[in-house]
Amino acid sequence: MSEAKAQVTTKKRFSAVWIIPTVALLIGALMVVHDYQNRGTDITISFANADGITAEKTHIKMLNVDIGIVKGVTINANHSGVIVHAEINKDTAPLLVKDTQFWVVRPRIGTSGVSGLGTLLSGAYIEMSPGVSQKQAVKFIGLDDIPPTPANVEGLRLTLSSHLGNSLSVGEPVLYRGFKVGRVENTDLDIRTQQIFYSVFIKAPYDDLITSNTRFWNASGLSVKMNAKGVSVNATSLETMLVGGVEFGLPDNTKPGAAVKNGDSFLLFPDRDSINEKTYAYIAEYLLLFNTSIRGLQIGSPVTYNGIDVGKVTDISLDYIVDEPEYIGKSRTPIPVLISITPAALVGEDSISNVERMEKLIHTGISKGLCANLKTGNLLTGGRYIAIEYHKLDKAVDPDKTISGYPVIPTISSGLGEIQVKIVSFLDKLNSLPLKRTVNSADVAIHNIGAAAKRADSALVQLDKLLASDSTQAMPQELENTLRQLRATVQDFSSQSALYRHMDQNLQQLKQTLSSVEQFTNQLGTRPSSIVFSDPQPADTQPEAAK
Repeated sequence: MSEAKAQVTTKKRFSAVWIIPTVALLIGALMVVHDYQNRGTDITISFANADGITAEKTHIKMLNVDIGIVKGVTINANHSGVIVHAEINKDTAPLLVKDTQFWVVRPRIGTSGVSGLGTLLSGAYIEMSPGVSQKQAVKFIGLDDIPPTPANVEGLRLTLSSHLGNSLSVGEPVLYRGFKVGRVENTDLDIRTQQIFYSVFIKAPYDDLITSNTRFWNASGLSVKMNAKGVSVNATSLETMLVGGVEFGLPDNTKPGAAVKNGDSFLLFPDRDSINEKTYAYIAEYLLLFNTSIRGLQIGSPVTYNGIDVGKVTDISLDYIVDEPEYIGKSRTPIPVLISITPAALVGEDSISNVERMEKLIHTGISKGLCANLKTGNLLTGGRYIAIEYHKLDKAVDPDKTISGYPVIPTISSGLGEIQVKIVSFLDKLNSLPLKRTVNSADVAIHNIGAAAKRADSALVQLDKLLASDSTQAMPQELENTLRQLRATVQDFSSQSALYRHMDQNLQQLKQTLSSVEQFTNQLGTRPSSIVFSDPQPADTQPEAAK
């Protein structure tokens, strides 16, 4: 039996050394795929400078959540700014539309408050605010400041125009009856028209308050007006007093108008009162000549008829009479005041026919005593106005008189103006008095009074010396001693003193003596011989005989 031979074959075996590179390759491939699948969108943002922006450190955030990072910063082609290259996360990429906004968040202090204080420790970052457009974009222009209103907030954007420098700034509030409903977003100056334009945003649902006849006015600060009508103070809120603002509303007795749309323009009025001022197309102008001071009267001062505003002062100038021979070389030149009267403000419609009708009425009224009177509207402010009224005039006036092409309405002086004229007349009379001679006489009298005063002063000095002498100073003491002695003497004459009793006894004896003397005197008067002969003695009594 023959043995079978075994066949030996060589089989290739997998080396373990390839396990690690293979795994690494697979992981790398998975990472590439994962990175590709989760890779964000590359964008560029143009800024004026790169202050606070650093590659691979500065983050891009929305609502304080990281959504991207800055990859690099380069200078733009014309060297006027920088271009920031950044990457936005994949899940946020759909928000990158045409009107998406970017700005750098730093510490800021402005009219809208203080912001960005957290970046003092963490550093600056780029904030993104998504837009509402449907068009995707990867190139953006960064904002220089924080936008007052995010692009995705619903509302109405309008443009306000003004010829006045109202000092409104970006971020100032837009108010309705004191309630904040929007913000000023942008300001611009048109050099060609010299107009200032303000872009404002009204948040929904307050944008429904805006209609075609809505009026906007400047509510900045504290408004104080002093005129012929008095003093008025207007202030909307503490915020507008400090930083300013815009307010809107409807004129008095006005109903809402038609709806408006984004981008519509409105006029910005200087204050709340001005939105009620009516504008008229047809007016009539007249010239007034005042011979008294018109201090307190200014351009814009009201002209009234029976208390109703019918016009205003439009100009005050001597140019209207410089070529008039009647007034050239006069010592007291009248002051010309040009006024405009609106007939539609009193009655009728705003038409040329109504103006002609009013001109005829004024022409007839002048011949019957219609004239202009300068009056004081407010004693506190000194503001004055012109009143058109009827007065009894001393002499007839010419209703057809014109100066510089303007019909003239006669004027009268009354009230303070008349008092002023009387004062001037009094001063003229006072100036004609012989004041020099009177002053000289008064000077002589004053000199004599001065001399008398000097003599009186000398007499007072002598009196002072007399009062200061030792004898004068001793007089009070001597007088006191004399009074003390007099008091003691008076006490000796009291009913209880010995002197008084002794004197009483002597008086009693004197009384008896005087009584005896009186008896002797009486006897001597009746019987003078009794001094020599004694009186006859009566006969002795004889005893009777016993019976």
